Amino acid sequence: MQTTTIDHRRTHRVFDWVGRHARLVAVGALFTALALGVIGTLVANTDDADFDPEGAVFDTFYEVEQTLTGTSTVATATWVVQAVDDGGNVLSQAALAEWKLRSDAVRATPRFADTLVDRYDPDTGMGVPGLMSVADVADAALGGRLADATEAETAAALVAALSDGSPFAEMRFTLSEQAELTGDGWAAPAFLTTVVYDAAAFDSMADEEQWLRDLQTELRVGAIHTDALGVAVDPELTFGEAAQQSAPFIFLAVALIILLVAFVHRSFWSAVVVGSGLAATALAYYGTSALLGLKMGSLLLAFIVPIAMISFGVDFYIHGVGRVREAQIDHDLDVRRAYPFGMTAVFTAMLLAVSSSVAAFLSNAAAGTEAIIQFGIGSAISLVWAYVLLGQIGPRVTVGLEEWVGDDPVKGLSRYAYAGGAVVTAIVGGLAVALSAVMPIAGAVALAVFVGLFVLTPAVLTRWRNRRAVRNGRDLVDGHTGHAHGLRPAGTIVHLLAKWRFVTIPVVVLIGVLGYAQASTVQSGFQIEDFLSTDTDFARSIERVTTHFPSSGEGGSYVYLDGDLTDPDNLTAIDALVTDLGSRPVELGRNAQGELLVGLHAGDVVRMVMASPAAADIAATGPALVDSDGNGIPDTRAAVTAILRHALANGVQTPDGESAIAAEDVTTVVAPVDAGYATAVRIQVGSFTDGAIIVPVEAALQDAAAAYQADTGVRARVSGEVLTSYHGMSAFTSSMLVSLPLALGLALIIAAAMLRSLRYAFVSVLPIGLVVVGVYAFMATFGYTVNVVTATIAAVAVGVGIDFSTHFTARYREELEGTGGRLGAVRRAGTGTGGALVMSALTSVLGFLVMALAPTPIFATFGALTAVMIVLSLLVAVLVLPSLLVLVTPRHRDVDVVVGDLVPEPATA
Repeated sequence: MQTTTIDHRRTHRVFDWVGRHARLVAVGALFTALALGVIGTLVANTDDADFDPEGAVFDTFYEVEQTLTGTSTVATATWVVQAVDDGGNVLSQAALAEWKLRSDAVRATPRFADTLVDRYDPDTGMGVPGLMSVADVADAALGGRLADATEAETAAALVAALSDGSPFAEMRFTLSEQAELTGDGWAAPAFLTTVVYDAAAFDSMADEEQWLRDLQTELRVGAIHTDALGVAVDPELTFGEAAQQSAPFIFLAVALIILLVAFVHRSFWSAVVVGSGLAATALAYYGTSALLGLKMGSLLLAFIVPIAMISFGVDFYIHGVGRVREAQIDHDLDVRRAYPFGMTAVFTAMLLAVSSSVAAFLSNAAAGTEAIIQFGIGSAISLVWAYVLLGQIGPRVTVGLEEWVGDDPVKGLSRYAYAGGAVVTAIVGGLAVALSAVMPIAGAVALAVFVGLFVLTPAVLTRWRNRRAVRNGRDLVDGHTGHAHGLRPAGTIVHLLAKWRFVTIPVVVLIGVLGYAQASTVQSGFQIEDFLSTDTDFARSIERVTTHFPSSGEGGSYVYLDGDLTDPDNLTAIDALVTDLGSRPVELGRNAQGELLVGLHAGDVVRMVMASPAAADIAATGPALVDSDGNGIPDTRAAVTAILRHALANGVQTPDGESAIAAEDVTTVVAPVDAGYATAVRIQVGSFTDGAIIVPVEAALQDAAAAYQADTGVRARVSGEVLTSYHGMSAFTSSMLVSLPLALGLALIIAAAMLRSLRYAFVSVLPIGLVVVGVYAFMATFGYTVNVVTATIAAVAVGVGIDFSTHFTARYREELEGTGGRLGAVRRAGTGTGGALVMSALTSVLGFLVMALAPTPIFATFGALTAVMIVLSLLVAVLVLPSLLVLVTPRHRDVDVVVGDLVPEPATA
C-alpha cells in the first residue's frame, strides 16, 4: 500500500499567525494600498504605450515624422455640408445662400475671425480666406448677389464658375461624388468646406477642439436647408465624454457585484470587505505599476486591467471565504481555528490558480510590442494584489468582523432597512472602486471614507446593538457562518455528467470543433463604431465622408524618397512614379474624375518657385534657370539646388507674389538630409482597416518605389499611417496568438509541478482552449472584430479559465485523496468548489452585463465579452473538466492519507 503524506504545517502556521494578528495585517494592507495609490499618482508616467512593433514600415514612419516636419502652427479642419432633406440639393440657391450667411457670421465674429488664417489654395491657384466654400464661389460669380439671386441665376453662375478654365474649376472636387451636372445645372447632396486657423491661439488641445465645436454651432444656428459636421474635429473631447457617459455603468457594475456578494453570502460584512478589497487592489495595482515604470496612460492599463481584475478578486474572495465557512460548519471550528484550517485547505488550489494565471499574463512578454508587454505585466501585478488582499486577507477580515459584532437579534421589519443599507453600501463601494481605478488619489480618499463610514462605524454600532439585545434577553440568530459554502445542485450536475463521461466528452469535442470553425471567421480591424457611439458627431462625420467621398480614401500612405533630388531627372521621375501608381488596379484615393489624389512633393515645390517672381531673383544672383523641355524643372543640378535653398529660406510664392507655402512649412514637403534632400509622394488608401484593400496597395507602393530607386539611385521606402496601423494591428493580434500557446504551456508546467501529476495538469489546461474558442466564436457570430481591446480577451480568458479549472482540479484531488472514490470526489468537489465557482461567476457575470449596457461601444463590448468569457470558464470547469478528471483517474487507488496536525479536534462547548 502506498502512503502519501500531505504536510501543510508550515502553511498552517503562517495563516495561524495572520489570524492572530488580523487587525495588524488588515490595517497594514489598507495603509499600503492607500500609500501606493497616492505615490503612484505622483510618479506615474501617463504616456500611452506604443502598439507599434519593429519593422521597416515603422522605422520609415518615425524617420519621416522627424524629417518632413515644420514649425507652423496653422491647422486645417474640414466640414461636410449636407442638404437637410434626403435626396436634397445642397447647391440650391436657398442652401448656398444660407451657408454663405452662416459663413459671413463666423467671419464677422471676432472670436472666430481673429483666429482664421488666409492661405494659398494650390487647387485654385489663388489666395483664399480662412473659411471658404463653393457658396463663396457662387456669390463671387453673382457679384455678391447670392442672397437675392433666383434659382436659375445661381445655377448658371455655378456652371460658369466650376467650368474648365475658370480659376475656381478645382472647386468641383469639393462636391460630393454623387454630384452631377445636368441641363438644369449642378446638383449635389453635400460639399466640403475648409477652415484654416492658427492653433497657437489655444492653450490646450481641449481648448482648440472646443473652439471648433463652437464654430460648428455658429455655422448651424438657424439652418434649415443645410446640416454641417466637422470631420473628426474633436477626438479628445468626444472620447472623454464617452468615458464619462460610461463611467456610471462601470461603477454600477461594480456596485451590483458587491451587492450580489452580500446576497449570496447573506452577509453585510462580505459586501464591505469586497468593496474595500477591490478598491485597495486597484490602488495597489496602480501604484506598483507606476513605480515599475509602466505607462499608465495606456488604454489597456488604465481601463481594461482594472475591469478584468474585478472577476479575479471576487473569485479569490469567494473561494477563501467558502473554505473558511466550511471549516466553521462542517468541523464546528471557531474563527481562530477555522481561518488557518480553511485557508490551508484551499491554499494549493488558490496558489495554483494565481500562479498559472500570472504565468498566462506574463506570457504576453513574448509579444514584441510595448503595449502588450505592459498589459501582461500590469495584469499579473493586479492579479497578485487581488490574491493577497481579497483571497488571503479578505476572508479573515470578514469572519473576524462577524465574530467581533456577535450574534444578531432576530429581525422583523428592520430587515428591509438593512437591505436598503446594503444597497447604499454597494453603490458607495462601487464608486470607491471606480475612483480608485481611474483617479487614484480621489479613490484613496473614497476608500478611507468608505472604511470609516461603512466598515468601522457599522461594526461598532452593530456590536453595541447586539450586546444590548443580549442584555435585554432578545432572541438571537447566528446569521454569519455557513452561508454560501456549498451548492448541492452543482455537485449533482457535475456527478451526473462525469458518470456519463463517454457521452459528455464526445459532445463537447463536437461543440469545440464547430466553435473553432466559427471562431476562425472572426475579422480583425479598427472601426470607429467599435470605440464610439454612432450617435456622436465624431462618428457621424466619418460616416458622412465615407458616404459622399468613397473614392477619396480613408487614410494616407506614401513613398518616402531621400537622396539626390537635385538631379532634374530624379525630380522628373517622381511624375513617372505617380503615373505608375495611378495606373495600378488598387484602391487609391481619387477625385470624382478618377484622378489620383497626390500631396505636394519636391517636384511641385520646384515648379511653383519656377512660376513665381522669386525665379528672377534666383537667376539674377545665381545659376540660370533654364527649362529647355518646358516641364517646369530646370535643366541643371545647380539650378534645382538654388531653388530648394531659396524655398527653404524664404518660402514659396504664388505667380502673383503672394505666399503659397510659408518658409516654416516648406520642410513638410521637402527637407535637407545627409544624403541630399527628402520628400514624400503622399496618396490616400481606400481603407484604414481592410487588409483586402491595404495589402495590394502596399504591394503597389513597394513595386513603384523599387522601380523608382532602380532608375534613379534615390532610396525609396514605403510607409504611412494606414500601413503602420494595419501592420500594428496585425502584429498585435499575431502576438496574442503567439502568447496564447505559451500561456497554456506555462500553465501546464506550473500545474504539473504543483499537482505532481502531468495527466491532471494536462486535463486541467486542455479545456481552456474551449473558453478561448468559445469567446471568438461568439465574437464572429455577433459581428465583433478583433481590435486593440477585444484582442486582450484571449489573454484574460486564459487567465480566468485557468483560475476556474485549477480550483476544481485541486479540490478534486483533495477529495480523491480523502476517499479514493472518483465519482464521490467529483460530487463533493462540485458541491464545494463547484458551488463557489457558480456563485463567483454569477456575481461577476451579472455585473459585467450591466457594463454591457454602457453607451460607449468600447466598454459595452468588453463588458459583454467578459461576461461570455466567465460563463464559458464556468461551464468548462464544472461540466467538461470533471469528466476528464474521472477519465484519467485510475479506477482503484489504495492510498493512505496523513494530514499531520491539520486534522482538527472536535470543538468543545
